[in-house]
Amino acid sequence: MAGRAGRRGLDKVGTVILCCFGDQPPPQVTLKNLLTGTSTKLESQFRLTFNMILNLLRVEDMSVEGMIKRSFSEFATQRALTNEDYPKLLSRGIKGLAKLEKRWEQEADARIGAEDIGEYFSTSSELIGQNREILSQLLSAAGGAAGGALVPGRILLVTSAKKQGYVRTPAMVVKSPDATAIASKGKTPGTSSTRLQSAVCIVLMPESYIPPQNDGADAKSKIQSLNYIGSSKHRYYAIHEVGIGDIVLVSSTKQKIDSKALFKDDIKGKQSRSGGKLDPFARATAVGSRQLDDDPFAGMMARGKNKKGSAASSSSNTVSSEQSQIDEVVLKLIDAEQLERNSSFGIMDLRDCTKGTHQGNDVFKFRSACDRVEDLVLIMRSFQSHTHPSLERHYAAVERKETLRATVSTLRHSLSNESLALFPDFLQRKALLRTLGYVDQSDTVCVKGRVACEVNTCEELIVTEMVFEGVLNDLEPAEIVAALSALIFQEKTGDFEPDAELPESLVDCWKKMNTIATNLGTMQRDHGLHIDPQEYCENSLKFGLVHVVYEWALGVPFSSICELTLVQEGSIVRTITRLDELCREVRNCARVLGNPTLYRKMEAASVAIKRDIVFASSLYVS
Repeated sequence: MAGRAGRRGLDKVGTVILCCFGDQPPPQVTLKNLLTGTSTKLESQFRLTFNMILNLLRVEDMSVEGMIKRSFSEFATQRALTNEDYPKLLSRGIKGLAKLEKRWEQEADARIGAEDIGEYFSTSSELIGQNREILSQLLSAAGGAAGGALVPGRILLVTSAKKQGYVRTPAMVVKSPDATAIASKGKTPGTSSTRLQSAVCIVLMPESYIPPQNDGADAKSKIQSLNYIGSSKHRYYAIHEVGIGDIVLVSSTKQKIDSKALFKDDIKGKQSRSGGKLDPFARATAVGSRQLDDDPFAGMMARGKNKKGSAASSSSNTVSSEQSQIDEVVLKLIDAEQLERNSSFGIMDLRDCTKGTHQGNDVFKFRSACDRVEDLVLIMRSFQSHTHPSLERHYAAVERKETLRATVSTLRHSLSNESLALFPDFLQRKALLRTLGYVDQSDTVCVKGRVACEVNTCEELIVTEMVFEGVLNDLEPAEIVAALSALIFQEKTGDFEPDAELPESLVDCWKKMNTIATNLGTMQRDHGLHIDPQEYCENSLKFGLVHVVYEWALGVPFSSICELTLVQEGSIVRTITRLDELCREVRNCARVLGNPTLYRKMEAASVAIKRDIVFASSLYVS
């Protein structure tokens, strides 16, 4: 369907009448798709050409960047920038960054012993980024435990200064990432990859940590559940979800633990809250299980046993066992913290986690990333800030400042010309024009560029190089139009073989044109454009009508030249008609260059082909 029902702004209701031609109407699926189907997505066909770039560089009213911004390809991006009010956000970000910089300079005296905190933050950020890439690859290849790197009992060093307030603090994994969820994350809607690539850990909080004062009504976290904060051995610990983007390093230390005792995953509560509506069998009982009401001995108790006493004793034993395990874990984390302060905490070789997995071509990249992690750990431990008692406070200040700086940089990039999709293509094409001598270093169009501006019908670079190399100077007018027809004709007619009836000078011109096109294709590829030289030459030059146009320029009737080729008559007429326009453009090139001989030859060539039925007035127009 096309158009609209009703008049815009006048009719509130429009009527659509579907005419059914035949005995049976179209199927219901077809009608539904016709009425409610999505429309075809409009895609911009705007492309930068050398002629466009040169013409825009010659004028002052419009720039190439402005032309790209006004194109349909950038319409959605520019509208989004306007709606989001990015300029105001950038202004606010710059002011906020200036305040943070000023405060940072004022607090310089408070950072005695941590003067290298900026470099420490950069090294830590790079180390965290490298570990994120490595662990992400391990999770995809080896499953939820990442080949043993995130197995329960493994001790990590984690950093979450902005969200949780700790830096390079030890943490023990109590639950690995869900391997099933990671494998199906592309199929599970509404689940973020960050959430899937997270392990539940017991994190040792810093010594300066002060727990929040929550009332009984506000304390939502149950004991040993997610986000629970407890104390043991005069230190606080927390149970947090630690993403792979928070892991500083994976240690070689691993302890055998009872994950169910240390972390009570509230799966049943989540299912009862969210699964009651989604799962119709959430409250159903498994087949073969007996209800309490169906058991005649449910309320009876064995003789000689005290029910209340046994329950109380088992509960106290369970609590004491769990507490002892927590104490043991916290002591292990305290020892790990002390070892890291002495720079003697062992690092796990993550290369061992890839045994039995297929890495393919990424094996060298993975191993180089592991080598880089080892180097970054040594660099990180060499900074004074690594063992500073106020590391968390200084690290959080640097993170806040650098995060805002990155946001400001992103906003500036979004508002600059560099964010344009075609901007890299423009820079590559402009660099090629400088190399060929079409523009100078100040982007001023030279003589070569002014000549190329005259060509709009075909590949302007090939025509310009032909004019400057004098390829057409020694040819006759009929030979010139025959050679130029290769730039106009678009249909494929197989490989061109020079005819014996063609003059030798025209065959030599064919070879020179191929060489020019191949060289230009090679130079475009060397400047970063995605162009294959051979393919560029074949698409730009098609010599299927060289003999036909040559005979036409010599005065042969149209009926005779049609017998020389299998190309349709309409294609022949269209090629010769456009060839006349190209002759006028090459004549203007000769005028700009100051070549009167070529100028007169192009006038004679235009006269030679402009005759008979090819240029007869159209019955539909005149």
